[in-house]
Amino acid sequence: MIKKIYILFLLPILFTACDSLFESDTIYGCLDESACNYSSEANTNDSDLCIYPEDNFNCDNDCISIVDDCGVCGGTGIDIDQDTICDNIDPCIGNSNDGFSCDDIHVIFDFINQNPSIDSLNVFDIGSIVGITDWEDGRLIYLSLADLDLVSIPESIGNLSFLEVLYINNNELSSLPESICDLQPTCDIFVQDNNLCEEYHFNCIDVWQEESQDCQD
Repeated sequence: MIKKIYILFLLPILFTACDSLFESDTIYGCLDESACNYSSEANTNDSDLCIYPEDNFNCDNDCISIVDDCGVCGGTGIDIDQDTICDNIDPCIGNSNDGFSCDDIHVIFDFINQNPSIDSLNVFDIGSIVGITDWEDGRLIYLSLADLDLVSIPESIGNLSFLEVLYINNNELSSLPESICDLQPTCDIFVQDNNLCEEYHFNCIDVWQEESQDCQD
C-alpha cells in the first residue's frame, strides 16, 4: 500500500518536471509583430526568418497606397492628356504632335508595341513618306505595313478614321480584330499572304485572296 501511495505521489512531480523540460526548449521564429510571419509560439527571435510585405502592399499583397495613372501602386505617373497612356511613355501629348493627330500616332505605336519584328526599329518617320505612311491635314490616309513579319493587329486600328488605303499583306497574321471594319467604308484593305482562316474574311476587306492564306488550325 505504501508503494502505491509513493508512486501516486511521484506522478504529479514527473508531469511537472516534463512540462518544465519542454518549456525550456528553444523555439526559433520571427518575433517582429510587423512581419507577415510573426510567431506567437516562438521564444527566441531569428530575424532572418522574418518576411515583410513589399512597399505599398500588405501581407496579402493588396495595395494599401494610391494607384497612379499608370496602374502602379504607390507610383507617381500621371496621365495629363487622359488618353489612358502614361505621359512618360506617351508618343503624343494632347490632340496633336507637330500637326499630326495623336489618335493616329497612337495606333502606329500600338502596331510597334505588339509586334516584335518592328518594336526596336524606327520604321515610322512621322510625317514623312518613306513608302509606309502618307498624311493629309494631319490625318493618316495611307498606311503600308506589308512584308514586316507582323503577328498582331491592334484593336485600335479602327481609330484611323481618315485612312484610305491599308496594306497589311505578306505578314504572319493569324487573326484580325473586328475593329478593322470600323475604318471608313471607302478604305481599301489588303490582307493577302498571311495565315488567316476564313473566319477573318470580313466583308470590309477588299483583297483577301484565299489561296494565298496559309490557315493554321
